[in-house]
Amino acid sequence: MRLTMLTFGTRGDVQPLVALGVTLRARGHDVAIGTAPSFAGLVAGAGLDFRPVEPPSGMREDLFTQPGMNAAIRKGPSFVRTVRSVTPPTDDEIVTMFTGMAQATADADLVVTAPVTHIAGFVGDKPWCSVSWIPANRTREFPAYQAKPRFGGAYNGLTHWFFDTFQWTSQAWMANKYLKATGRPALRGRSRLAELGRDRPVLYPFSRAVVPKPADWPDLAHITGYWFYDRPEWTPDPELAAFLDRGAPLLLTLGSTWPVHDGDRTVDLALGAARAAGLPLLVVGGPERGLPSDAFRTTEVDYGALMPLCAAVVHHGGCGTAGAALRAGIPQVAIPAVFDNPFWAARMHALGVSGPPVPLTALTEESLTASVAIALGDHRLRDRAVELGVLMAEETGLATAADLVERWHARTEAVA
Repeated sequence: MRLTMLTFGTRGDVQPLVALGVTLRARGHDVAIGTAPSFAGLVAGAGLDFRPVEPPSGMREDLFTQPGMNAAIRKGPSFVRTVRSVTPPTDDEIVTMFTGMAQATADADLVVTAPVTHIAGFVGDKPWCSVSWIPANRTREFPAYQAKPRFGGAYNGLTHWFFDTFQWTSQAWMANKYLKATGRPALRGRSRLAELGRDRPVLYPFSRAVVPKPADWPDLAHITGYWFYDRPEWTPDPELAAFLDRGAPLLLTLGSTWPVHDGDRTVDLALGAARAAGLPLLVVGGPERGLPSDAFRTTEVDYGALMPLCAAVVHHGGCGTAGAALRAGIPQVAIPAVFDNPFWAARMHALGVSGPPVPLTALTEESLTASVAIALGDHRLRDRAVELGVLMAEETGLATAADLVERWHARTEAVA
């Protein structure tokens, strides 16, 4: 099978597909990933075929460096306000992106799309399936990921309809620009995102122990287990190894959301929380600055190897980072900023593995120190994290996902 996966955004939008691609390649398939040029090294370094696709600025790895988006996020985690803050792409940028996706998938037997590239499946002529890091299918059991629980089943369903419609609208208008430029009929009518999981598979790379599958989800919506991209060759450099030898630190990692923060202030707040708990602080990413002897900064790490060496982790609320902390069996605290961050932060807290979330808009020395103290001081959080880690170890996320992709390819070939 020749497979091309399409994705844009931050590393958290690319790395899960790299993990899936490596698994499928090991089964003898030809795997390519079409994404922004900034991820060429990540994709090629994993032994996969890199296909360059140039997205507009609002879909690139550095999207959080845009002043308008930063200002919107610092007001609160509103998805609608954040999306509207992005500078609209030009017609040329849109045509370039869709042309690049078409070229990247030209020789594919099957295409896999991600949340910001689902529209490519509806525009293209290839068999396809999809991936989502957030529970996107409509359900009465819980509201859409940006909505707060309020009024029960009917309200929950309405929130999913709203976000389906908003997401579809925010992508379909770009698709129609491309379709017009290439002399093809426009996409018309209501959102077609409900087809995902009903007419073709949608794969969710998180654990059923974290989000059980709702009873009213369609049959082709699959929660597979997490897709971790482990790099066994990674080892701490001598300086980091020496720092870790001094004792398990509090880990601070904010991933792609670092630019949204006042980085120096956030590091200082985390340092205060670590000192209050009697721990050193390990910072991944963030500002390059001088740090005291009880803190250390590093950049490229493998969380599968690093997190088990830490006492707890403070992170941004990303799906993969939260899952990595669960796998390591350590408590966590989230500083959610935008998009799916508040959903995963709230989910970790509800599962009993996290101190109370500290939203970016409420981040203070007192709030962060208090949440870290709960995460470290209440043994039940670590016990629960270890328990969930054991359940997750019984799942075969990547193998399950690869099986589902292969089955869908076989089914589409049989129909063809």
